[in-house]
Amino acid sequence: MLLRNVFTKTIRDLRWPTFWVALGCGLMTGYFAVLFPTYSKVMDMNSLLAKMGPMAKLFGSQVGDASTLVGFLHFELFSMMLPAGMIAFAAGMASGFTASEESRGTIDVLLSYPVPRRRLVLEKSLAITIACCVVAAATGLFAVAGAAISASELPAGPLTAALALVVLLGLAFGAIALAISAATGNRAAAIGVTVALMIAMYLMDALANIVDGLNAIRPLSLFKYYAGHDPLRYGLDLGDTAVLVTVTAVFLVIALVAFERRDLAA
Repeated sequence: MLLRNVFTKTIRDLRWPTFWVALGCGLMTGYFAVLFPTYSKVMDMNSLLAKMGPMAKLFGSQVGDASTLVGFLHFELFSMMLPAGMIAFAAGMASGFTASEESRGTIDVLLSYPVPRRRLVLEKSLAITIACCVVAAATGLFAVAGAAISASELPAGPLTAALALVVLLGLAFGAIALAISAATGNRAAAIGVTVALMIAMYLMDALANIVDGLNAIRPLSLFKYYAGHDPLRYGLDLGDTAVLVTVTAVFLVIALVAFERRDLAA
């Protein structure tokens, strides 16, 4: 049966949220890819960015040539909207994996079965990883289809790399939300702190492109490792990938330890 273990139950619970998020991200990306030629005729994106001056760096510091589909998608989606959407999805789901069970009073029932706490966290984490990959895959398929319809160039390799880093960024923030949720049992706190961190880190990375004095603290922002080497144009950077994977793993371990030690009856 599908509900014999935590993993398959979580996959079942996530199927509709994953479907709608994947559809939304996919349609949005496909829309921009299809209409890119129209946008490029109506407005000169490079001139627009030039007029914005340093402020343009707040919305996509690595745009490059915005007259290409790659630059256009980076400016419109990959600089902020897609990563923010993936972070919201991953953190929203992960923060409820333990806290929601506690608030509903079902955690005791779940743990009354021979399911170790660490298995509960690990299997739910694996499920959200797969869900994020599904969202990214759907986004990529719609992007490729939109580029084909508009006869625009969109290299599959760099697109895959960018989407992989979107997933890793989402999972890193998701692991942070999971750790807070597992340690406190408070979903609102987990979501609030994670969103605040996302905003602070995004601004830190973006403002570092304008204010030289902020370069020293830029490595503290996870967005540096997401977009610092412009994966949508140049592909995957192994160093950036390793940092995001490491952050995810560290906070997952923190979540495992915190949930294992916390008195759920308190």
